[in-house]
Formats: sequence, C-alpha cells, structure tokens
Amino acid sequence: MRRLAAIALLGGALAQPGLAQTTDTPVMGSEVTAEQPAAGDSIQLTHMLVLGDAIGGGLGAGLIRMTQGGGRYDVSLRFNEESGLARPDVYDWSETLPKILATNSYDVIVVLMGSNDRQMIRDGNNRLVFNTPDWITAYTARLDALLEQLTQSGAKVFWVAIPPMADAAYDADLKAIAALQRDRVEARGFAYLDYRAQLSAPDGSYTDSGPDEAGVVRKLRGKDGISFFKAGNNRLAQLVLQSIESGKRDQPAPRAVISVAAPPKQNLDRPVPLFGQSLMFGVALTVEPKDIRADALVVSGAGLMPSAAFQAIREMTVDGSAAAKLMRRGELAPVPKGRADDFSLPPEPSAN
Repeated sequence: MRRLAAIALLGGALAQPGLAQTTDTPVMGSEVTAEQPAAGDSIQLTHMLVLGDAIGGGLGAGLIRMTQGGGRYDVSLRFNEESGLARPDVYDWSETLPKILATNSYDVIVVLMGSNDRQMIRDGNNRLVFNTPDWITAYTARLDALLEQLTQSGAKVFWVAIPPMADAAYDADLKAIAALQRDRVEARGFAYLDYRAQLSAPDGSYTDSGPDEAGVVRKLRGKDGISFFKAGNNRLAQLVLQSIESGKRDQPAPRAVISVAAPPKQNLDRPVPLFGQSLMFGVALTVEPKDIRADALVVSGAGLMPSAAFQAIREMTVDGSAAAKLMRRGELAPVPKGRADDFSLPPEPSAN
C-alpha cells in the first residue's frame, strides 16, 4: 500500500456564512491510501493534484476512490474548506501553491473553488462590494495570479465549474463568479469543465438526485442544497475523469435525446394516486406516476434521461390497454378472480 494523499487544512474565519462542508469532505488531518498495481506492471502513473475548497475537497475524495486499484493515477489532494480567491487572509492559495509545486511534479492539476467567494474583497483600507467593477478587477487579478502559477507548473490544468446550488440568489452569484473563471481559464488555454447540465434536472432546475457512477438514480446532494454526498462526489469525479481521458477542453457532449410527444392531458374524475419512499435523513419522496424516475430503464439503448425514458414508455402503451391506464393514469387493472393476489371476499351463500 502506498500513501497517495496527505490532506492539508488550515483554520480560519468562515469565508461564506452558512456554507456547509461537503458531507464527503475528507476528515481534517487524515491520510488516504489506495491499493497500488502489482510489481512488474508497466502502466505509467498519471500524477494528479486536486486543489479546492470544501466542494473541491469532496471532488478530490471522489477522484481518489474512483482511481483506486486501477494503477493509472496517483492522486494528491490539497484543500481548505473555507478557501477561495476573495479572502487570502483566510487562506492564500497564491502563497501555498508555489510551496506545493516546489517539491512535487504533477501531470494533471484539477481545480474546483469559488463557492466561498461571494463576499467583499479587502484591498488595503478599501472594501470592494461583491460583483462591482472594482471587485471584478481585483478578483480577476487574483485569479490570473493563480493561473500563472498553474501555467509555470507545466501540468495539464482542468478547472471544474462551480456546481449548481439550490438557493436561487446564491446560485446566480456563483454563476457570475463562474463566468469570470471561465473567461480567464480558457484565455490561458486550460480546460474548463462545466457539468451544470449533468447535475441539474432535465428542465435545468436544481435537483439533489441523479444517476450515480453506476447509472442508478439516487440522492447526490445534501439537504443544505450545497454539499455532496459520497455518491455525488463519485459521480462528479467520474465526469472529470471522462474529460481527462477524452482530452476534451470544452463541456462534455450532452446526452442523446429523443423527442417524444407528450400524451394528451386527461380530465380525471379522481385524484391520481401518489407513490413514494422514505429517503435518508427522514426525507420523504412522493411523486405522481408521470414523475417516477425509472432507475434502470433502458429504451432501445438510446441512453435517455430517466424522465424522457419514462415518457417514451408511456407513449409506447396502446390506448385503452391496462399498461396505458397504469403508465398514464396510475390506474391499476382489477385483479382476475381466483389469482393469488385476489383478496376479494367470496359472495355470501344464497339463503335458498
């Protein structure tokens, strides 16, 4: 066994009030180990460094897990959950990164930070209000300084976009930060990886659920609308690895989508039944039949999103059939008399 990553954390005042630590961020001061390839293997390791805040730390943990045992990547993680570019007094990446690079050589560097940067920037005695022209100028300068250090490393850099957030105002501010990051990162010729579409609902809205690394739909995000569970970090790591493997420098190609006409609306004379289950932390998931997410549903190998696949299945049903009643209306066909699941009472014997 070989130690892959020594995780460094420095304390400080909270940079983003109310920003929760990702639920899968490695424990402070811990070391992560992974199984190495057997002796004699000729596979050349790709040395990867992951840098970031709390969300970046979770991504790094996912990348360590997703590369364990493969013998292709040696992943090191350095993160500070309260860090970013707006508050170097809390944690200064421009001071820390040169020390990391001075004693280590990396083939790939993955960066995810910015979720703490929605705040004032201190510039001498001035306090620059978030997203004002002066703030943008100062933030861009700090970003450029960090990117210059990454350029000097000689590594291939992949900058991961800040993922979507549940709170609309917070998400809008982080989009503004992400736009600044994308502009400067791409100007350097680095890869900017935006997985907002893969981490959102089909209509583009926020969702805390989605397919994990195995394609099974499950809970990926925490109740705070910010943090990621282990499954979510694994999925994000899987997306990053796919981009690294493919060598693409832009947003991954969207999933294949088949256009399927929606069934006509029907006036029901009774409420449509609800289906549900109890999720972790006591959260109840209740949906109507038309909203059920089919975890393992495959339609003609098209790779549809669950909602589109379920809609396609509804369209395949024949009007008036038992399947159409079930899939479109949530109406179960009556059980044939005498079948094992027929629990109706037999008729009362005739008095005659």
